[in-house]
Amino acid sequence: MKIFSTLFLLSAVSFDTATGFAPGHSKQFAKSGSGVGTEITIPLLTVSSSLQPKSLHPTILKSKDNDVAESDAQLGFWSDVSINPPYAVAFVTFLAFAFYRSFTEPDGASTKVLEGFFADPLNPGCNELFVTIFNLLGLYFVPISCLVMPGAKGQKFPATPFLLGSMLGGYGFLGPYMMTRKPSLEIANKSELGWFTTNVLENKIVNWTVLAVISSAYVSSGFINALLDDSNKLLSGYGELFANTAIASASTMDFFILTLVAASLIPEDLARRGVKEGAAPYTIAASTVLLPGVGAALYCALRPELEE
Repeated sequence: MKIFSTLFLLSAVSFDTATGFAPGHSKQFAKSGSGVGTEITIPLLTVSSSLQPKSLHPTILKSKDNDVAESDAQLGFWSDVSINPPYAVAFVTFLAFAFYRSFTEPDGASTKVLEGFFADPLNPGCNELFVTIFNLLGLYFVPISCLVMPGAKGQKFPATPFLLGSMLGGYGFLGPYMMTRKPSLEIANKSELGWFTTNVLENKIVNWTVLAVISSAYVSSGFINALLDDSNKLLSGYGELFANTAIASASTMDFFILTLVAASLIPEDLARRGVKEGAAPYTIAASTVLLPGVGAALYCALRPELEE
């Protein structure tokens, strides 16, 4: 019996020293033939740490987390930007048309027209209808601001720079804002608006003053007199100017798009003022197209006031 115990101990020690295992021991008692307990040590096998699966180093994990966070931060601003197709199509179409006309007009044609406006903005010496359109382009940003600013809160981009830019560049500046803008249909109170919107754009005295100024553009340009005297000459002269100059054709398209944009904002503006039911909002919007510029300004002067 002692021989077998000795052999077992020798084999255990040999196995204990094998590569890839670390010794652990447990004490037990074995009885000898005489019945006296003999203390023996039995090695327990444990897997070497070199064979255990290793986790990624903390530095590598931290670096990956930082890269993910940085990537999310870069995409975060643009992640919730949505494109409004009608306004985007209008923007791309306007730019494409303007560039095309600028490269296909006779040399110096637009420059000659602009020189007349620089010399005398009210009487530049060209077709009266085009003079009206060109001057109204610089005023259209006011009624559009009255329609946009009450719903400007919570939009992705600030409206003010785009509205001010449209005073000089029309829809070429306003387009990027309109194509990323989200409709705001919740009923608003004046207390929720900024100071300028509340005290200027929502002010009825200002609204009626803007209407008077925009209406005067039809008179000061000579358009009314020319229309009454010889409407055929007025329209044919405008058609010739449209065909031969990029400034006339591009400005006309710009004016047409701004008129549609202003009309498209009216149902939303009425919804903010509690008018949502029936066809009335869309009928009012469509009616403003009949007299471009004046229609949008007249709506702003007559629209229901927001609650305090």
